[in-house]
Amino acid sequence: MQDSGNKYIVSMAPTFKQVYSGDTIILSCDNSTGKVKWFFNTAEDQNQANKTWSIGAVSTKNSGSYQCENNGQKSDNFIITVLEYLPPATLSLKSGEPVINIDGSVVLELLVEEEKNLFGWCCWVYKGGKVHRIKLKKSLTTNQVLTFQPYKLKDNIAIYWCSDETNLRSTPLTIKTSDRIVLMMILPGPALLGEKLNLRCVVSGTDRISRTIFYKDKQTIKDSSSSSYAIDNVTESDQGKYSCQATYTRSDEGKPNTVNSTQQELIVSAPPMKAVLTESAGLSCSCSSCPNGAFYHWYYKQPNHQWLSKGTHKSYTDVMSAGTYACRAVWKNGRSALSNIHYYDVDTPEINVLLITIGVIILGAVLVIGAILMYCKRRTGEGKPTTDILSHCVFLCAHTYMFV
Repeated sequence: MQDSGNKYIVSMAPTFKQVYSGDTIILSCDNSTGKVKWFFNTAEDQNQANKTWSIGAVSTKNSGSYQCENNGQKSDNFIITVLEYLPPATLSLKSGEPVINIDGSVVLELLVEEEKNLFGWCCWVYKGGKVHRIKLKKSLTTNQVLTFQPYKLKDNIAIYWCSDETNLRSTPLTIKTSDRIVLMMILPGPALLGEKLNLRCVVSGTDRISRTIFYKDKQTIKDSSSSSYAIDNVTESDQGKYSCQATYTRSDEGKPNTVNSTQQELIVSAPPMKAVLTESAGLSCSCSSCPNGAFYHWYYKQPNHQWLSKGTHKSYTDVMSAGTYACRAVWKNGRSALSNIHYYDVDTPEINVLLITIGVIILGAVLVIGAILMYCKRRTGEGKPTTDILSHCVFLCAHTYMFV
């Protein structure tokens, strides 16, 4: 908050000391009433007229000065600098969904890769226009990973994050609620340009969905028996408000019901600073834009599992199991985005080697037997006793077959 005596003041929530790529922030024109004008870098934003301005998934293009005007009087400039990378800690969904029913709850997980324990870390939630501290048991902070369950959620939207005593913090996580039995599942964060995305239509209490219609900005985009909608390559045009309609039953003989979900907004953002995984002479990780002295962390994911940490080194030197691999750069107050992924199928190389080996052996045996037959034919032409030659040839071919 910045105040030099002006009546109107721009404040920001959540109250982040540093703003990272992908954060959702809410600006407020404090003390204002009625219609409010908003300015970004001195230019008025014609789409904003309320006391608050919600900016989802900020990027470096959102860096600059913000002002509000009410009753002909402007506030001071409020400066925001968006960092191009991610916070040093990750807050993610351990269980539950990013859209839940009112009075529902989720289990969250905090991971700080550069810390051995989480003493001094605490967690927060912004809901109902206020920031609340989440009380955590001290026993939970003895490990590198902290799992906790917030109170049941009654508000339409809640933003969760964690921080330590030095203002290092995690990525924020947005959970939304709905009063409908049919839920449009949207990401708890922004969709990144160029990435794959899968949206789902969920019915509370049953998976017996026979038909699903997906809508974007109230226009039908898919009508099928599948309850998911895939986007192979996210673009800016995919941003918008999504909803779905599901036809479902509670049992095999139940009467079909058709219900619409509420709309959920999908925000598309440019990816933050990203590490690069290369596959020349093994796997190697790099990040040309990252600070000097960054460490490179490796991750491994089996099918349908979360990412697992696989150590810290620039090149991956451990024995590889079948699955998916990725890496990122990590430093004290930030991280790069996860790199491009590498798929490794341990069976494929072994099968290829086996097939090649068998092929070489068979080819060698054919060449040897062919040479033996040519030898026998030549000897027969020289007038040698046929019985002796045939016996000798049979002996040689039999031993060649036994060798194979």
